[in-house]
Amino acid sequence: MADIYDVAIIGAGPAGLTAAIYCGRSGLSTIVFGNIYDSQIAKAGDIRNYPGIESIQGVDLIEKFQSQAERYGIKIVTSNVTRAIPGEVFTLYSDVDEYKCRSVIVATGSKHRELNIPGEKDFVYKGVSYCSICDGNLYRGKPVAMVGSGDLAAKAALYLAGLCKEVLVLTEKHDMDSPMYIEQVRSTGNIRVIGDARVLAIEGREYVERIKFQANEGPVETANVEAVFIEGGIPNTLLAQELGLKLDDKGNIEVSRPDQSTNVEGVFAAGDVTSGIHQVSKAVGEGASAAMSAIMYVKKKAKK
Repeated sequence: MADIYDVAIIGAGPAGLTAAIYCGRSGLSTIVFGNIYDSQIAKAGDIRNYPGIESIQGVDLIEKFQSQAERYGIKIVTSNVTRAIPGEVFTLYSDVDEYKCRSVIVATGSKHRELNIPGEKDFVYKGVSYCSICDGNLYRGKPVAMVGSGDLAAKAALYLAGLCKEVLVLTEKHDMDSPMYIEQVRSTGNIRVIGDARVLAIEGREYVERIKFQANEGPVETANVEAVFIEGGIPNTLLAQELGLKLDDKGNIEVSRPDQSTNVEGVFAAGDVTSGIHQVSKAVGEGASAAMSAIMYVKKKAKK
């Protein structure tokens, strides 16, 4: 085991493992922290929008990522990093040991925003989805509901409107909180926005059939829909804050693109923990960019 790793990657999802492949191929000593089965992709079900692969289960795809990374001598520690201390050499603590590294790539991903209402968990993969871009095509020509606010939710509503018969947007905000896209949303004929809404339940027999909600403390209403899309992933940024990384107003790590650098020298970030769409292809691209930046950073420091 190297006394000091060139690169430590926190997160074993698509972004982290892509970064590992690039760092390993470049000859840098690299360690990855995380369990692939804890990643969102491992729980994603059937993936049909990853280029070059017509259809694959998320868990099978991430296993392929790990297998490829391991060919390049990457050390994978399945325990989580519990503490991170910045410095000329970074110190990372896991549940079982202490590790030192010259650079860090944060790829800790995000978790789904859950409504915690009756029916939500019962209908996951049966009409409840946390990714409009991933699953919207499955409901082409069908009436659907989308729950969320902000620019990403507005973009999701517009995306769904191009596929689905009707899109009912239920937002806890008064009017979606999306200055950039709200006029486009309002002018799209098959989108109906209900603000100040509280979602109460998702109902159906085998699959989603209805959503119950209350708007402005008024009477309980029911809408017939065949899917409910819940937008608004929550980035996993606890370690990012400990490293001193700047976060945006949504809690994402701020990065300079395309090199994925952060405000802390030697620390890069990639994937769902940064702003933008939550897609495997985006995570892969950012993981590669972060890796190349880390490679250049480590080699430059070695010359001094």
